[in-house]
Amino acid sequence: MAHQSKILWLFSEDGPHLQYHVIIDEPMAAYLKDKYAEAIGVSPSSLILVFDGKPIQDQDTFDSLAMDDDDIIDVLVS
Repeated sequence: MAHQSKILWLFSEDGPHLQYHVIIDEPMAAYLKDKYAEAIGVSPSSLILVFDGKPIQDQDTFDSLAMDDDDIIDVLVS
């Protein structure tokens, strides 16, 4: 059976608003940080991903955070 994917949006105050597909039951932080960092030209380690006011941890998945399709993740650049 194929892995189900959903769409998430990453927004930062001064950066682009980008859309990504994530697999619902796989950790997503590293993937999203890598992709967003590449798009804005910074190191992935300089990014903090925040959902519902809480930082996303390395092991968090779409399902574990009870996300919905088209949810928004805030990106903080340090």
